[in-house]
Amino acid sequence: MSQIYCYGEDALTYWAITSQLDKILRPLEDDCSPDEAIIVYRPSFGRRGRANLNSAGKPLRAGFGECDAIIGTRHSTYLIESKWSSSPKVQGNKIILNEVQIHRHEIIRWYLDKWRASQPMSWQTFISEFECEFIAKFQGNKMAPFESILAKNLEFLLKTLSQCGTCIQNILLFFDKAGGTKPMEVSPASFHLVTLEYYPLAPSGYFQIFPVTG
Repeated sequence: MSQIYCYGEDALTYWAITSQLDKILRPLEDDCSPDEAIIVYRPSFGRRGRANLNSAGKPLRAGFGECDAIIGTRHSTYLIESKWSSSPKVQGNKIILNEVQIHRHEIIRWYLDKWRASQPMSWQTFISEFECEFIAKFQGNKMAPFESILAKNLEFLLKTLSQCGTCIQNILLFFDKAGGTKPMEVSPASFHLVTLEYYPLAPSGYFQIFPVTG
């Protein structure tokens, strides 16, 4: 069997969603079988790069970064940010998310809610109906332009997640070294805290994962 050594939040997230999914869902009181879940690893929603200007000269960006994962079950859709014990955002027993992360989750939730409610015929139809509302709600952002890569990716994702539960929850997935002090809360409180332990290979910070078989 291959020996796979990893380091950091991204690798821990991949390990969690491929082999620890049951330990994520049960604390959320979701009895869905891991085999039935839809998992999206690090969905990209475009970089916060160069912006276009609107008629008032204000910059508008379609991209809004990427979250660490999305898990969809028949009960809920979970939008996940990951942190580990080495993250500077962990302060004592509290994890503090920044405005960019919070803003990203608000935008993803808006897209999911509007898409599910309107079931548009096309992305162009979706933009025509909702772009003014989107720009008013999310200052500095615009909807992904028709036929852009971001629009195609979002449309695929929204269609895929439409079969999942309509309850949308923000999750902070925290990875703690075994035996370490676990945080007790997340700011903002709209994020649910789920904690998983991992076992680094002392004295390094690396840990080992095993290929998923079957």
